[in-house]
Amino acid sequence: MSIWVDANGWPVPPMILLGCLAAEILYFRGWNVLVNGTPTQDGAEHLFASAPALQATGEDLRRIWFWRSVFFFAAIFTFLLAACAPIDTLAGRFFWVHMVQHLLLLVVMAPLLVAGAPLLPCWLGLPVWFRRLVMASVHLRVRRACYGVIRWLRGPVISCSLLLVGTWVWHWPPLYDFALTNDVIHDWCEHSTFLAVSVLFWAQVIPSPPFSPRFSYPGRMAYIGVAIVQNVVLAVLLGFAVVPLYAPYAHQVTLPGNLSPLLDQQFGAGIMWTFGDVPFGIAISILVQRWFASQPADTLPQHAGVHVENK
Repeated sequence: MSIWVDANGWPVPPMILLGCLAAEILYFRGWNVLVNGTPTQDGAEHLFASAPALQATGEDLRRIWFWRSVFFFAAIFTFLLAACAPIDTLAGRFFWVHMVQHLLLLVVMAPLLVAGAPLLPCWLGLPVWFRRLVMASVHLRVRRACYGVIRWLRGPVISCSLLLVGTWVWHWPPLYDFALTNDVIHDWCEHSTFLAVSVLFWAQVIPSPPFSPRFSYPGRMAYIGVAIVQNVVLAVLLGFAVVPLYAPYAHQVTLPGNLSPLLDQQFGAGIMWTFGDVPFGIAISILVQRWFASQPADTLPQHAGVHVENK
């Protein structure tokens, strides 16, 4: 069987293609409303108007949402890449390819999706009658309960804990093996969990209207540091194991390229340890730069030969 198409002859499953297409259409419709100031006919935009990132006007607004749209479409492309037949097929043969697939969801797609801020554009992209129907049919108490759950999930301790639990539980050998032998569990449970907990995590690092991080810049850097530590520890445990930990890979006597199951596992752990930390490092670099840029000029240190004039 070719690795370029799945069992049904598709390079990407049709349901995923249709879902991504629907998301892109909704996002573009809502994006057009935000950028061009088109009236929504139901006043829906006032629900999000208090978000600082939505208070820009004119060229600033267009520039901000242009880049957010770029991030969103990059996230969709990353998702399609992770779900495409070559990666999905080879993930069942090689542990290291499966690790690449997980990293695409956890540390590439998730931060891009958060940076794209899809909640408001996708909501505004829905037909007006449907938005009115949802708002009228959902009881106020139910909405308040949903907002309470969202606030609880967005707590920094909760979101960080969920990332750690979600990552470690699905790398527990019995559950990992079960997911490898069951496509429904693998695609709709394991990968959905990875995406959900990573989006909650990155939402504490990257502003995503109508939500904003609750930490200051130093707090966000420390928050990312926790994720780096857990990623390194998990990679070390996998890389220094003396036997293959996952049965579907261990039962393969030899892999293509004369790669042993143990070496395959060590290679995957190395990818997690190195490339898996790159997005975290990029995020910390950006936070450091923005932290310094946000400091008032009169608080910057004055070194010899450098004079900071207070205006």
